[in-house]
Amino acid sequence: MQRQILISVDDYETRVAVIENTKLAEYFFERREERRIVGNIYKGIVTAIIPGIEAAFIDIGLPRNAFLYVNDLYPRYEDFEYLSEDDSDLESDDSQEEEGESELPSLTIQDLLKEQQQILVQLHKEPIGAKGSRVTTNISLAGRYLVLLPCTRHIGISRRIENEEERERLKNLATELLPEKMGAIVRTAGNGTEKEEFKKDMEFLIAEWQKIKSKSEQCAAPALVFQNPSIVFRMIRDMISDGIEDIVVDDAKLYSEVLSFMKELAPYSAHKVTFYDDSSPVFRAYGVETEISALRSKKVWLNCGGYIIIDETEAMTVIDVNTGRYIGKHNLEETVYRTNLEAATEIARQLRLRDIGGIIIIDFIDMRSKENQDGLIEHFLDLLKRDRSRSHIYPLTELGLLQMTRKRVRKSLNKSVTQPCPYCKREGYILSMETMIIKIFRTFEEICREEGAKNVTLRVHPRLAVKINEERQKQLESLQERFNAVLKIMPSNDLHFEQIVEEIA
Repeated sequence: MQRQILISVDDYETRVAVIENTKLAEYFFERREERRIVGNIYKGIVTAIIPGIEAAFIDIGLPRNAFLYVNDLYPRYEDFEYLSEDDSDLESDDSQEEEGESELPSLTIQDLLKEQQQILVQLHKEPIGAKGSRVTTNISLAGRYLVLLPCTRHIGISRRIENEEERERLKNLATELLPEKMGAIVRTAGNGTEKEEFKKDMEFLIAEWQKIKSKSEQCAAPALVFQNPSIVFRMIRDMISDGIEDIVVDDAKLYSEVLSFMKELAPYSAHKVTFYDDSSPVFRAYGVETEISALRSKKVWLNCGGYIIIDETEAMTVIDVNTGRYIGKHNLEETVYRTNLEAATEIARQLRLRDIGGIIIIDFIDMRSKENQDGLIEHFLDLLKRDRSRSHIYPLTELGLLQMTRKRVRKSLNKSVTQPCPYCKREGYILSMETMIIKIFRTFEEICREEGAKNVTLRVHPRLAVKINEERQKQLESLQERFNAVLKIMPSNDLHFEQIVEEIA
């Protein structure tokens, strides 16, 4: 499989696209003012304990207090300055722990925490809807080959490493190299890793942990003591061993940083990093921009003529499969089976692309054949192996519904770039204010770059015009200087919130 990572940077956000066999497989973005906070470590203060739900609220310095469940507390709380959490793309088995560390004693949240107590926590779920962020005292630090668990003697091996001899070798290696009372989970990338490389990764993570401990001892709570690397470096770290052939970067400064990072992380692959300096935007040149725009649509057409409908709600995501225009060349059962197989392939892709998590219900077209039902489930399970987020599938129900869960640590792509629609009584979604502002500035850039225009006016919805003219004037002036052009924003009451009308003089 041919795989590439495309990285696009502008004044508004950093975008990362993973391409598999020329098709978009994963897409992430980080806006300058909204850097992802999952993985950050904070020194917090317990502000309230809620015995009825065995949880506590922790002030970590964010606008809303974080939520800590009793099950997210470290099992042995005597030592409790620093604690650990599983990595979002990891599953492990064949694990070992020291005696006495395997289970949380039957203690209540009140036995474990007190109000105003200071505590080190790691954020592992972003705020979603009305739910605040969730934190854990089970702290983890991810490296290339392993995830360090600095406060628990737990050793696990990724389930994707299947060779028993290799699993045993890695377990012994981790046991030999780990300091006393520390643990680790060996990542899939650790398969076949030599001792020296493994040791180098571990020493780096241990040094990082020492810095975190030192900073937490010196600062007053609430405070951020460790910031997770940006999306670019997380993606490269996690995927460089997955057969990535090219890493294309369109920003000179970031290109230099990525190249230096690669020379340190995987020097034999540093040649894969290339600088993109064509006049056409990199996402457009690779055909990615069109695919990203299509991700807002509920309907996704299949090559066979069938289609799927993806409906995200607050409680769950429901996906419906339809034969559409596909009539098949054989009997009805065969037509349905082929449609379901193709739908399963596209659903697995869309779950990754849209970053859909939580409860997911898939209504495949009914099949009578038990063999076909089993074949469909086997096919779907095989596809999900490529997904870096954990999922669990349940057997088909009597109604032919497939129930599954997929780990959710942040908003889905759709909810990250949209807001409730005021035109349809908030039943649907439109692009968010920030997403539209970025779209407007990119429209200016494209017109000036590709058409050489020197006088451009964009007519937009009044709310957008007011926001830009009052709060983003410096960005607009910066664009005017860069392209030596006159750029204006004009309000228009007759435009839909997502409409942009271009006027080029």
